[in-house]
Amino acid sequence: MQMNDMNMNNEPPVYDSGDIKPTDPIPTEGENDAGLTEELPVYGDTPTDDRDKHKKIIAIAAGVVLIAGLGIGAFALSSHKTANTQPTEQEQTVTPVKDNSEEKTDNLSTSDVAKLCATLKLDDADLSIASDQVRIDAKSGRILVTQASEDDAVKMVDSTARRSAALAAVLNGKKVKGVSAVDVTWIATDKDGNIKVAVSYDVTKAPTGGSTADIINGSGGHVIADDIWSTDGVHDQGYDQNAGTVKKPDGTPISTGAKSEEKKESDDKDQKSDDSKKEDNKSSDSSKSDSKGNSSDSKQNSGNSQGSGSNNSSSNSGSQKKWVAEQGHWETDYSQVWVPNVVYTRHPRFWVNHGGTMVGPFDSSDAAYAWIINDGENGGIGGSVVDDSYTTSEDQGHYEQQATGQHWVVDVAGHWE
Repeated sequence: MQMNDMNMNNEPPVYDSGDIKPTDPIPTEGENDAGLTEELPVYGDTPTDDRDKHKKIIAIAAGVVLIAGLGIGAFALSSHKTANTQPTEQEQTVTPVKDNSEEKTDNLSTSDVAKLCATLKLDDADLSIASDQVRIDAKSGRILVTQASEDDAVKMVDSTARRSAALAAVLNGKKVKGVSAVDVTWIATDKDGNIKVAVSYDVTKAPTGGSTADIINGSGGHVIADDIWSTDGVHDQGYDQNAGTVKKPDGTPISTGAKSEEKKESDDKDQKSDDSKKEDNKSSDSSKSDSKGNSSDSKQNSGNSQGSGSNNSSSNSGSQKKWVAEQGHWETDYSQVWVPNVVYTRHPRFWVNHGGTMVGPFDSSDAAYAWIINDGENGGIGGSVVDDSYTTSEDQGHYEQQATGQHWVVDVAGHWE
Protein backbone atom coordinates (compact mmCIF):
# COMPACT_ATOMS: atom_id res chain seq x y z
CA MET A 1 0.00 0.00 0.00
CA GLN A 2 1.36 3.43 -0.94
CA MET A 3 1.14 6.26 1.63
CA ASN A 4 0.46 9.95 0.85
CA ASP A 5 3.46 11.99 -0.25
CA MET A 6 3.29 14.04 2.98
CA ASN A 7 1.58 12.90 6.17
CA MET A 8 -0.04 15.03 8.86
CA ASN A 9 3.26 15.58 10.66
CA ASN A 10 4.97 16.92 7.53
CA GLU A 11 7.30 13.93 7.58
CA PRO A 12 8.89 12.58 4.42
CA PRO A 13 6.97 9.80 2.68
CA VAL A 14 7.66 6.19 3.65
CA TYR A 15 7.30 3.43 1.16
CA ASP A 16 6.55 -0.24 1.69
CA SER A 17 8.43 -2.86 -0.13
CA GLY A 18 7.28 -3.35 -3.61
CA ASP A 19 6.23 0.30 -4.04
CA ILE A 20 7.53 2.46 -6.82
CA LYS A 21 10.84 4.22 -6.10
CA PRO A 22 10.64 7.96 -5.26
CA THR A 23 11.45 10.20 -8.16
CA ASP A 24 12.70 13.16 -6.00
CA PRO A 25 15.54 11.93 -3.81
CA ILE A 26 16.00 13.67 -0.40
CA PRO A 27 19.15 15.96 -0.17
CA THR A 28 21.85 14.57 2.04
CA GLU A 29 25.36 15.47 3.11
CA GLY A 30 26.49 14.11 -0.20
CA GLU A 31 25.25 17.21 -2.06
CA ASN A 32 27.82 18.14 -4.68
CA ASP A 33 29.34 21.59 -5.40
CA ALA A 34 26.83 22.31 -8.14
CA GLY A 35 23.92 22.03 -5.75
CA LEU A 36 22.83 18.66 -7.24
CA THR A 37 22.10 15.74 -4.99
CA GLU A 38 22.93 12.15 -5.24
CA GLU A 39 20.09 9.63 -5.18
CA LEU A 40 19.53 7.76 -1.95
CA PRO A 41 19.29 4.03 -1.94
CA VAL A 42 15.88 2.67 -2.69
CA TYR A 43 13.89 1.58 0.33
CA GLY A 44 12.68 -1.47 -1.55
CA ASP A 45 13.31 -4.32 0.89
CA THR A 46 14.40 -2.32 3.95
CA PRO A 47 13.15 -3.89 7.15
CA THR A 48 10.43 -2.11 9.12
CA ASP A 49 12.73 -1.35 12.11
CA ASP A 50 15.18 0.35 9.81
CA ARG A 51 12.44 2.42 8.34
CA ASP A 52 11.32 3.52 11.83
CA LYS A 53 14.86 4.56 12.65
CA HIS A 54 15.02 6.63 9.49
CA LYS A 55 11.74 8.31 10.40
CA LYS A 56 13.00 9.22 13.87
CA ILE A 57 16.26 10.62 12.54
CA ILE A 58 14.44 12.72 9.96
CA ALA A 59 11.98 14.03 12.59
CA ILE A 60 14.80 14.99 14.96
CA ALA A 61 16.66 16.80 12.15
CA ALA A 62 13.54 18.73 11.20
CA GLY A 63 13.02 19.80 14.83
CA VAL A 64 16.59 21.00 15.13
CA VAL A 65 16.26 23.04 11.95
CA LEU A 66 12.97 24.55 13.17
CA ILE A 67 14.43 25.51 16.56
CA ALA A 68 17.53 26.99 14.91
CA GLY A 69 15.34 29.03 12.56
CA LEU A 70 13.28 30.42 15.42
CA GLY A 71 16.42 31.32 17.34
CA ILE A 72 17.94 33.14 14.38
CA GLY A 73 14.68 35.05 13.80
CA ALA A 74 14.48 36.10 17.44
CA PHE A 75 18.13 37.23 17.41
CA ALA A 76 17.59 39.25 14.23
CA LEU A 77 14.48 40.94 15.70
CA SER A 78 16.33 41.78 18.91
CA SER A 79 19.29 43.19 16.98
CA HIS A 80 16.95 45.32 14.86
CA LYS A 81 15.28 46.80 17.95
CA THR A 82 18.65 47.47 19.58
CA ALA A 83 19.93 49.14 16.43
CA ASN A 84 16.87 51.36 16.31
CA THR A 85 17.14 52.41 19.97
CA GLN A 86 20.89 53.07 20.04
CA PRO A 87 22.07 56.41 18.58
CA THR A 88 24.65 56.21 15.84
CA GLU A 89 28.21 57.20 16.47
CA GLN A 90 27.65 60.37 14.45
CA GLU A 91 24.56 61.26 16.49
CA GLN A 92 26.49 60.77 19.74
CA THR A 93 29.39 63.00 18.73
CA VAL A 94 27.52 65.86 16.99
CA THR A 95 27.46 68.96 19.20
CA PRO A 96 25.19 71.92 18.36
CA VAL A 97 27.24 74.87 17.09
CA LYS A 98 26.39 78.20 18.63
CA ASP A 99 25.45 80.84 16.10
CA ASN A 100 27.63 83.84 16.82
CA SER A 101 26.64 85.79 13.71
CA GLU A 102 24.47 88.21 15.69
CA GLU A 103 27.16 88.68 18.33
CA LYS A 104 29.76 89.39 15.62
CA THR A 105 27.40 91.89 14.00
CA ASP A 106 26.99 93.75 17.29
CA ASN A 107 30.74 93.76 18.11
CA LEU A 108 32.40 96.08 15.61
CA SER A 109 35.98 96.99 14.79
CA THR A 110 37.06 100.51 13.84
CA SER A 111 37.13 99.43 10.19
CA ASP A 112 33.53 98.22 10.54
CA VAL A 113 32.56 101.65 11.91
CA ALA A 114 34.30 103.31 8.93
CA LYS A 115 32.21 101.15 6.59
CA LEU A 116 29.03 102.24 8.40
CA CYS A 117 29.91 105.84 7.55
CA ALA A 118 29.29 104.98 3.90
CA THR A 119 25.63 104.18 4.71
CA LEU A 120 24.64 107.05 7.00
CA LYS A 121 21.20 108.65 6.72
CA LEU A 122 19.26 111.08 8.90
CA ASP A 123 15.72 112.24 8.27
CA ASP A 124 15.90 110.23 4.98
CA ALA A 125 18.77 112.47 3.81
CA ASP A 126 21.89 110.78 2.42
CA LEU A 127 24.93 111.57 4.61
CA SER A 128 27.20 108.81 3.32
CA ILE A 129 30.95 109.34 3.16
CA ALA A 130 33.50 106.85 1.84
CA SER A 131 35.20 104.74 4.50
CA ASP A 132 38.64 105.81 3.29
CA GLN A 133 37.74 109.47 3.88
CA VAL A 134 37.42 109.09 7.65
CA ARG A 135 39.66 108.02 10.49
CA ILE A 136 38.09 106.10 13.39
CA ASP A 137 39.48 105.99 16.94
CA ALA A 138 37.75 104.19 19.79
CA LYS A 139 38.43 103.65 23.47
CA SER A 140 36.15 102.62 26.34
CA GLY A 141 33.07 102.92 24.14
CA ARG A 142 33.88 106.49 23.01
CA ILE A 143 34.15 106.77 19.23
CA LEU A 144 35.97 109.61 17.44
CA VAL A 145 35.55 110.23 13.70
CA THR A 146 37.93 112.64 11.94
CA GLN A 147 37.19 113.93 8.46
CA ALA A 148 39.02 116.46 6.28
CA SER A 149 36.29 118.65 4.78
CA GLU A 150 36.31 121.06 1.85
CA ASP A 151 32.69 122.15 2.42
CA ASP A 152 31.77 125.78 2.97
CA ALA A 153 31.15 126.92 6.53
CA VAL A 154 27.37 126.46 6.52
CA LYS A 155 27.47 122.97 5.00
CA MET A 156 30.41 121.91 7.18
CA VAL A 157 28.54 122.69 10.40
CA ASP A 158 25.31 121.05 9.23
CA SER A 159 26.86 117.87 7.77
CA THR A 160 29.20 117.36 10.74
CA ALA A 161 26.33 117.56 13.23
CA ARG A 162 24.03 115.32 11.19
CA ARG A 163 26.67 112.65 10.52
CA SER A 164 27.61 112.54 14.18
CA ALA A 165 23.96 112.13 15.21
CA ALA A 166 23.30 109.50 12.52
CA LEU A 167 26.32 107.39 13.48
CA ALA A 168 25.43 107.65 17.18
CA ALA A 169 21.96 106.31 16.44
CA VAL A 170 23.41 103.41 14.40
CA LEU A 171 25.85 102.43 17.18
CA ASN A 172 23.20 102.48 19.91
CA GLY A 173 23.18 99.00 21.47
CA LYS A 174 26.34 97.87 19.67
CA LYS A 175 29.87 97.21 20.85
CA VAL A 176 33.02 98.70 19.38
CA LYS A 177 36.25 96.83 20.14
CA GLY A 178 34.34 94.75 22.69
CA VAL A 179 32.88 97.70 24.67
CA SER A 180 29.33 99.06 24.42
CA ALA A 181 29.24 102.34 22.51
CA VAL A 182 28.76 105.38 24.77
CA ASP A 183 29.04 108.43 22.54
CA VAL A 184 30.20 109.58 19.11
CA THR A 185 32.23 112.70 18.33
CA TRP A 186 32.65 113.82 14.72
CA ILE A 187 35.45 116.27 13.84
CA ALA A 188 35.68 118.22 10.60
CA THR A 189 39.09 119.70 9.76
CA ASP A 190 40.47 121.80 6.93
CA LYS A 191 43.01 120.36 4.49
CA ASP A 192 45.84 121.25 6.90
CA GLY A 193 44.28 119.26 9.75
CA ASN A 194 43.05 122.25 11.78
CA ILE A 195 39.89 121.41 13.72
CA LYS A 196 36.97 123.55 12.51
CA VAL A 197 33.86 121.83 13.86
CA ALA A 198 33.34 119.07 16.43
CA VAL A 199 29.97 117.72 17.60
CA SER A 200 29.34 114.95 20.16
CA TYR A 201 26.25 112.82 20.87
CA ASP A 202 25.25 110.24 23.46
CA VAL A 203 24.23 107.14 21.46
CA THR A 204 20.97 106.90 23.43
CA LYS A 205 19.98 110.56 22.97
CA ALA A 206 20.93 111.39 19.38
CA PRO A 207 18.27 113.41 17.49
CA THR A 208 16.67 111.79 14.48
CA GLY A 209 15.96 114.90 12.44
CA GLY A 210 15.09 118.59 12.40
CA SER A 211 16.81 121.84 11.45
CA THR A 212 20.53 122.47 11.92
CA ALA A 213 19.74 124.31 15.17
CA ASP A 214 17.62 121.38 16.40
CA ILE A 215 20.41 118.90 15.65
CA ILE A 216 23.20 120.96 17.25
CA ASN A 217 21.17 122.01 20.30
CA GLY A 218 20.40 118.32 20.86
CA SER A 219 24.08 117.42 21.09
CA GLY A 220 26.07 116.64 24.19
CA GLY A 221 28.54 119.33 23.20
CA HIS A 222 29.97 121.19 20.21
CA VAL A 223 32.73 123.62 19.26
CA ILE A 224 32.95 125.83 16.16
CA ALA A 225 36.07 127.70 15.02
CA ASP A 226 35.96 131.51 14.88
CA ASP A 227 36.29 131.73 11.10
CA ILE A 228 33.41 129.28 10.64
CA TRP A 229 31.28 130.98 13.29
CA SER A 230 31.65 134.46 11.75
CA THR A 231 30.10 133.31 8.47
CA ASP A 232 26.54 134.39 7.67
CA GLY A 233 24.22 131.45 7.96
CA VAL A 234 26.14 130.04 10.94
CA HIS A 235 26.25 132.54 13.82
CA ASP A 236 22.66 133.68 13.24
CA GLN A 237 20.90 130.28 13.26
CA GLY A 238 19.87 129.92 16.88
CA TYR A 239 22.74 128.00 18.51
CA ASP A 240 25.89 128.98 20.41
CA GLN A 241 29.42 128.85 19.06
CA ASN A 242 30.52 126.51 21.86
CA ALA A 243 28.41 124.49 24.27
CA GLY A 244 28.69 121.41 26.45
CA THR A 245 31.76 119.20 26.53
CA VAL A 246 33.57 117.70 23.55
CA LYS A 247 36.35 115.21 24.33
CA LYS A 248 38.57 112.69 22.62
CA PRO A 249 38.27 108.99 23.57
CA ASP A 250 41.12 109.45 26.08
CA GLY A 251 39.24 112.29 27.82
CA THR A 252 41.31 115.14 26.37
CA PRO A 253 39.16 118.22 25.58
CA ILE A 254 38.83 119.13 21.91
CA SER A 255 39.41 122.75 20.91
CA THR A 256 39.16 124.40 17.50
CA GLY A 257 42.32 125.51 15.73
CA ALA A 258 44.31 122.59 17.11
CA LYS A 259 45.72 119.94 14.82
CA SER A 260 43.90 116.64 14.51
CA GLU A 261 45.75 113.52 15.70
CA GLU A 262 46.16 112.27 12.13
CA LYS A 263 47.75 115.56 11.01
CA LYS A 264 50.05 115.63 14.05
CA GLU A 265 51.31 112.13 13.26
CA SER A 266 51.86 113.11 9.61
CA ASP A 267 53.75 116.28 10.58
CA ASP A 268 55.89 114.35 13.07
CA LYS A 269 56.81 111.80 10.39
CA ASP A 270 57.70 114.58 7.94
CA GLN A 271 59.86 116.30 10.55
CA LYS A 272 61.66 113.06 11.40
CA SER A 273 62.23 112.43 7.70
CA ASP A 274 63.69 115.92 7.24
CA ASP A 275 65.96 115.50 10.27
CA SER A 276 67.14 112.10 9.00
CA LYS A 277 67.98 113.50 5.59
CA LYS A 278 69.90 116.39 7.14
CA GLU A 279 71.96 113.95 9.22
CA ASP A 280 72.65 111.85 6.11
CA ASN A 281 73.82 114.94 4.25
CA LYS A 282 76.11 115.95 7.11
CA SER A 283 77.60 112.45 7.26
CA SER A 284 78.15 112.44 3.51
CA ASP A 285 79.86 115.84 3.57
CA SER A 286 82.10 114.76 6.43
CA SER A 287 83.12 111.57 4.65
CA LYS A 288 83.95 113.42 1.47
CA SER A 289 86.00 115.98 3.41
CA ASP A 290 88.11 113.25 5.01
CA SER A 291 88.65 111.62 1.66
CA LYS A 292 89.88 114.87 0.18
CA GLY A 293 92.25 115.47 3.10
CA ASN A 294 94.02 112.18 2.48
CA SER A 295 94.49 112.79 -1.25
CA SER A 296 97.75 114.06 -2.79
CA ASP A 297 98.21 117.73 -3.73
CA SER A 298 97.89 116.98 -7.42
CA LYS A 299 94.60 115.18 -6.87
CA GLN A 300 93.34 117.57 -4.20
CA ASN A 301 92.32 120.31 -6.63
CA SER A 302 90.48 117.83 -8.76
CA GLY A 303 88.96 116.30 -5.64
CA ASN A 304 87.88 119.72 -4.39
CA SER A 305 86.23 120.48 -7.70
CA GLN A 306 84.45 117.14 -7.74
CA GLY A 307 83.57 117.45 -4.06
CA SER A 308 82.05 120.87 -4.62
CA GLY A 309 79.91 119.56 -7.43
CA SER A 310 78.99 116.52 -5.37
CA ASN A 311 78.01 118.68 -2.37
CA ASN A 312 75.80 120.85 -4.51
CA SER A 313 74.14 117.77 -5.96
CA SER A 314 73.70 116.28 -2.51
CA SER A 315 72.24 119.52 -1.19
CA ASN A 316 69.77 119.74 -4.05
CA SER A 317 68.67 116.11 -3.76
CA GLY A 318 68.38 116.35 0.04
CA SER A 319 66.25 119.50 0.00
CA GLN A 320 62.52 119.00 0.49
CA LYS A 321 59.80 121.56 0.06
CA LYS A 322 57.68 122.26 3.10
CA TRP A 323 54.22 123.78 3.18
CA VAL A 324 53.97 127.04 5.10
CA ALA A 325 50.45 127.61 6.35
CA GLU A 326 48.52 130.74 5.57
CA GLN A 327 49.12 133.65 7.93
CA GLY A 328 46.61 136.33 8.76
CA HIS A 329 44.48 137.92 11.44
CA TRP A 330 40.89 138.55 12.40
CA GLU A 331 39.31 141.96 11.95
CA THR A 332 36.09 143.12 13.58
CA ASP A 333 33.07 144.04 11.47
CA TYR A 334 30.99 147.09 12.51
CA SER A 335 27.56 148.29 11.46
CA GLN A 336 24.74 150.59 12.57
CA VAL A 337 22.67 148.90 15.25
CA TRP A 338 19.42 150.18 16.77
CA VAL A 339 19.65 150.64 20.52
CA PRO A 340 16.13 150.55 22.00
CA ASN A 341 14.87 152.89 24.74
CA VAL A 342 11.25 152.11 25.48
CA VAL A 343 9.33 154.76 27.47
CA TYR A 344 6.08 153.75 29.21
CA THR A 345 3.35 156.35 29.96
CA ARG A 346 0.43 155.79 32.34
CA HIS A 347 -2.89 157.46 31.41
CA PRO A 348 -5.40 157.68 34.32
CA ARG A 349 -9.10 157.33 33.41
CA PHE A 350 -12.05 156.75 35.77
CA TRP A 351 -15.81 156.35 35.44
CA VAL A 352 -18.78 156.41 37.82
CA ASN A 353 -21.31 153.61 37.54
CA HIS A 354 -24.49 155.60 38.25
CA GLY A 355 -27.27 153.00 38.39
CA GLY A 356 -26.01 151.25 35.27
CA THR A 357 -25.10 154.43 33.48
CA MET A 358 -21.40 155.21 33.12
CA VAL A 359 -20.61 158.83 34.00
CA GLY A 360 -17.22 160.28 33.07
CA PRO A 361 -14.45 159.96 32.27
CA PHE A 362 -12.60 161.62 35.13
CA ASP A 363 -8.84 162.35 35.18
CA SER A 364 -8.49 161.01 38.72
CA SER A 365 -10.26 158.85 41.23
CA ASP A 366 -10.70 161.92 43.51
CA ALA A 367 -12.69 163.70 40.83
CA ALA A 368 -14.91 160.64 40.39
CA TYR A 369 -15.58 160.34 44.13
CA ALA A 370 -16.33 164.09 44.35
CA TRP A 371 -19.07 163.66 41.73
CA ILE A 372 -20.62 160.75 43.71
CA ILE A 373 -20.68 162.79 46.94
CA ASN A 374 -22.24 165.77 45.21
CA ASP A 375 -24.89 163.55 43.62
CA GLY A 376 -25.80 162.06 47.01
CA GLU A 377 -26.09 165.45 48.66
CA ASN A 378 -28.52 166.52 45.97
CA GLY A 379 -30.80 163.52 46.45
CA GLY A 380 -29.18 161.30 43.86
CA ILE A 381 -28.31 157.62 44.17
CA GLY A 382 -24.54 158.19 43.99
CA GLY A 383 -22.60 155.36 42.37
CA SER A 384 -19.29 153.43 42.30
CA VAL A 385 -15.90 154.31 40.80
CA VAL A 386 -14.54 152.25 37.89
CA ASP A 387 -10.78 152.44 37.15
CA ASP A 388 -10.26 152.41 33.37
CA SER A 389 -6.66 153.69 33.33
CA TYR A 390 -4.22 152.40 30.64
CA THR A 391 -0.51 152.50 29.71
CA THR A 392 1.19 153.30 26.39
CA SER A 393 4.79 152.64 25.32
CA GLU A 394 7.12 154.37 22.90
CA ASP A 395 10.57 153.26 21.73
CA GLN A 396 12.74 156.35 21.88
CA GLY A 397 15.95 154.52 20.98
CA HIS A 398 18.70 155.40 18.48
CA TYR A 399 21.25 153.89 16.07
CA GLU A 400 24.89 153.51 16.98
CA GLN A 401 28.01 151.81 15.53
CA GLN A 402 28.59 148.36 17.05
CA ALA A 403 30.69 145.24 16.38
CA THR A 404 28.63 142.65 14.57
CA GLY A 405 31.18 139.95 13.72
CA GLN A 406 34.66 139.17 12.42
CA HIS A 407 36.31 138.36 9.13
CA TRP A 408 39.66 136.77 8.28
CA VAL A 409 42.32 138.87 6.62
CA VAL A 410 45.14 136.99 4.85
CA ASP A 411 48.55 138.55 5.46
CA VAL A 412 50.64 135.82 3.80
CA ALA A 413 49.05 133.17 1.63
CA GLY A 414 49.97 129.54 2.18
CA HIS A 415 52.92 128.45 0.07
CA TRP A 416 55.69 125.87 -0.37
CA GLU A 417 59.23 126.67 0.75
